[in-house]
Amino acid sequence: LSTAQRARDVIAKLYAAYDQKPDLMNAGWAEQLPEQEPARGRHIADFIAGMTDSYAMGQYRQIFGETPEGLRNV
Repeated sequence: LSTAQRARDVIAKLYAAYDQKPDLMNAGWAEQLPEQEPARGRHIADFIAGMTDSYAMGQYRQIFGETPEGLRNV
């Protein structure tokens, strides 16, 4: 896989994790999470969009217990 595809996979997995377990997001974001789509999806996407690369990778490591291959230097 290309680096771009690996990064897309990380984002997709983070999105799914936050959708399934909103308490994984920062408390303020989790508390404000709308119940209904499309507002719910937009809220999760906005949370992820505000992450730096290193923060996103740290969250991924914390949630999934691994660093995706090819993205270790992010």
